[in-house]
Amino acid sequence: MEIILFALISLIVIVGVLASRLNDNSFPFPFDSKAAVFTPAEKNFLNLLEQAMGQKYRIINRVKLSDIVTIRQGVSNRASQSAAANAEGKYLDFVICERSTMKLLGVVDLVDTQGRGYKVKKDWFVSGALEAASVPHLRIKVKANYTLDEIRACINSRLLGNKAPVPQVKGKIIPAPMIRARSKNTGVLSSVAAKAELSSQMSGRLPGKMSEQNVAALPH
Repeated sequence: MEIILFALISLIVIVGVLASRLNDNSFPFPFDSKAAVFTPAEKNFLNLLEQAMGQKYRIINRVKLSDIVTIRQGVSNRASQSAAANAEGKYLDFVICERSTMKLLGVVDLVDTQGRGYKVKKDWFVSGALEAASVPHLRIKVKANYTLDEIRACINSRLLGNKAPVPQVKGKIIPAPMIRARSKNTGVLSSVAAKAELSSQMSGRLPGKMSEQNVAALPH
């Protein structure tokens, strides 16, 4: 009888301990699934970014800074460990790569000036690390009415280094001021013919006679 009672008490204690661990903050897996992977702003911007960039590029989301930069050689162990630890805890919203080679082209971070969970303040460690690694970094403000042309122009000029296309002029082309053309049946005058024509048209207005060299040099 005492053995059975002891067993029951032991079972109650074990169940109580397990229940307390389930409710304890030290429980190793205190997780629930999120309702969505992206916020509405992130989802909308990602869709527009993919449309604006086209099939030539691939957009990767929420990438660790440590995944796109590496520690240089010759840096002390202490500095390396500190920089690596900081880079491990930093995330970038969107990374743009060349689809065929996965070459890194640039980074985009969303910024909400209203302070609703986005990167309002510039992270100087992230900016400095990307600048040191020569990785173009663009911060874009969150807004409700992006256009594909705005995003495409911004990415091309600020990240990809492409110059804006030269606008094509449509409609009738207005010519420059024109000089009256010479008659089709008028050719280059020989020195003798030019001298004869000038003599007939300018008789009495020019003193003396013009040399053949001067006549031959007239613009035509």
